Amino acid sequence: MNPSAHSPSSYSTLAAASGFDGVLLEELRQLAAPRLTDAVRAVLALADDALFDFMQKAGGNTDQNRYIDAMRELRRRRTDIEDAFSTHLRACWESFLSRAPLSADEVMGAPSKDGLSLVSEDELESQIAARMLGQAMQKDCSAVALQVMQRLSWVGGRQPLEVETNPVGPAHIAIGLRAGFGVCDIPADIKLILFKLCERELPRPVAETYEHLNRHLLQAGVLPHLRSLPPSNPRAPAAPARSPATAYAPEPTPAERMDARQAEAYAPNERALFATLHELLRGWRQNTGAPAPAPMAEHVRPMSSNEMLSVLSLLQAEIPDGLRVAIQDPSQSVVQRIKSEVLSSVSRLGMDPNSTCLNPVDEDAIDLVGMLFDVLLDERQLEGSARELIGRLVVPFIKVALLDRRMFLRKEHPARRLLNAVAEACEGNQGETPAERTLLAKAEEVVQRLVVEFNENMAIFQVLEEEFRSFMDQHHKRVELAERRTTEAQRGRERLETARAFAAAELEKRVSGVALPPAMDVVMRRYWTHHIVVVQLREGEQSDAVKSALACGDSLLAMADAARSGESALAAVLPQISTGLLPVLSSSGCVGEAADALVDAVSDELRAMAVGKVQPVVNRPELLSDAAPVASNDSEPTTLRLVSDRTSLDFRQEDAEALRALPVGSWVEFVDAEGIAQPAKLSWVSPISSRLLFVNRRGMRVCVASVEELAALMREKRFSVRGANSAFERAMHQVLGQLRASTQGAVAAGQGGG
Repeated sequence: MNPSAHSPSSYSTLAAASGFDGVLLEELRQLAAPRLTDAVRAVLALADDALFDFMQKAGGNTDQNRYIDAMRELRRRRTDIEDAFSTHLRACWESFLSRAPLSADEVMGAPSKDGLSLVSEDELESQIAARMLGQAMQKDCSAVALQVMQRLSWVGGRQPLEVETNPVGPAHIAIGLRAGFGVCDIPADIKLILFKLCERELPRPVAETYEHLNRHLLQAGVLPHLRSLPPSNPRAPAAPARSPATAYAPEPTPAERMDARQAEAYAPNERALFATLHELLRGWRQNTGAPAPAPMAEHVRPMSSNEMLSVLSLLQAEIPDGLRVAIQDPSQSVVQRIKSEVLSSVSRLGMDPNSTCLNPVDEDAIDLVGMLFDVLLDERQLEGSARELIGRLVVPFIKVALLDRRMFLRKEHPARRLLNAVAEACEGNQGETPAERTLLAKAEEVVQRLVVEFNENMAIFQVLEEEFRSFMDQHHKRVELAERRTTEAQRGRERLETARAFAAAELEKRVSGVALPPAMDVVMRRYWTHHIVVVQLREGEQSDAVKSALACGDSLLAMADAARSGESALAAVLPQISTGLLPVLSSSGCVGEAADALVDAVSDELRAMAVGKVQPVVNRPELLSDAAPVASNDSEPTTLRLVSDRTSLDFRQEDAEALRALPVGSWVEFVDAEGIAQPAKLSWVSPISSRLLFVNRRGMRVCVASVEELAALMREKRFSVRGANSAFERAMHQVLGQLRASTQGAVAAGQGGG
């Protein structure tokens, strides 16, 4: 191809005419497709070695054989994988040419051929792995990918393109690989290894392909005004607002940052809020016995900003044993322990602890952060490693409070958002499932990176929060799938309960006060009611099938009435007994010889009744063992035992009314008999019984209850609406409540004494 074929001047003329250059687009396709396919081929060539390494680490012959089979399958289907990958990219390109670019999100979420909306766990894992691969490639080559997308949009007739619709973008490359791996009969966990291999090996050749496409487009004169891309590993100048791409650009020195902090011109309302916070802290110290900032003696000086940050950096690298004990022991105060550790660590910087004290402003920040973590560790369901993981954030967040007091005021502050995400990952997470262990491991990775990399550059919080939030979004999709399954299971239970109640009511109307012979009693109370339940679940209460089943029971009872009238009356109806009874028995699995024996037993009893000799069936007890009542699905344990008799409940009507208006998605808190609080989300309100279904963070059922039962628990202080579920906001709200309560209590005591 001759780049001069598309000079800037010739391209400008073409663009002015139509804005669509089919020749140049074909050149781009011929450049991109082989390069990307070659990149995939190179990764597949490495797959054998990667899987061989895993095979060597596998425990037994069975696991090793799985990897051997996977390697064999990959070699056999390698061409098919490449073809499926190329086919997807070709479809994306053709859709782009037809001005209807495919969205990666729509392709990923396309319904299955059988029309079902739920996907299997393996399919979900594959979707998540493909998304993470696309995000990894997008992150590594975002700048050049953006320019290629802009220029491609222009050449394609100025049609809008986004990351998800770019026909050669990372998202569609990842989906193409997913399609390729989909043709292989390989276990899901081994496919995830292949995705991870691609995540490691593909970004570099993909970025090189984009650079090649970008140069070709630039030589063709497409959008020459776009700024030139910086060299590799650029160091952007400092800026007030930083994106993740410039997160590690040069920052002001700690001294410059602290001086700026002291001189920062906050908005008037922010200054007023900070003044209120300081007053509340002062009142809290006076009224709770907490140590107040010590008056400065002549030989004592407050630590400078640089010194304070240096001491905190020492503590950030390794949690002191004393602070670790306070984190694990709810009876100890993180506030007092962290201040003690700061003062005892100044000697490591060559300062005299006896002549050094905390700056009062810094001490306020330490108190606020310490109280916040005291509340967070106390009220969140954090145990063991998850508790220590959250505790490792104490020192970094004190540094944030010193550098940027707005953290306490602004919900969108990146430090707050990161803490909320990590706390959500850790709360109630005991690592019981692979997904929970993966989530904990990712949270630990994020905290470790923060501890290692945070050196007064606040942008690291935004980088980590965006990365972790992206991971959490995929976790949430797993939870949503589990939640939908839980809802469907509960809906099935309620339909079953309703059908059973209907069958019991219909039985009661027919046999109440009626003496039936033993075999017919078994038929009516067990087989016939089961038949009614099955038919209603399948066809609906008002269906013709249910009416026919009810009529079948009526005909059996009519035979009993005929038997009481004598042999002649019975003889007229008895021949139809098999026709009416066998369908009832078959719905319970009673067929063949067992069904015939039961029909004979009922017939014998009816004949005996007709001649005045009703004999119980005592010689054939096996007839009763064939009955198959409906199995209950209520084997799943619930956290709470609730009273079903609403008339005996003690509750406030206003609480019940408020709970009726509680929107789906609201977070609440249950307290069990041991006083342990458990958060739960309102997932579904039954249209059948109006009961509320609550699930935990894994999407599993916690409780199903009526509003009256919940109101009774609320009166017993065993249930409450949680309000804000974000860790920082909820903890900060409680801290402010403690400070205000302390101040108001002191005022009331003073007025009483006066």
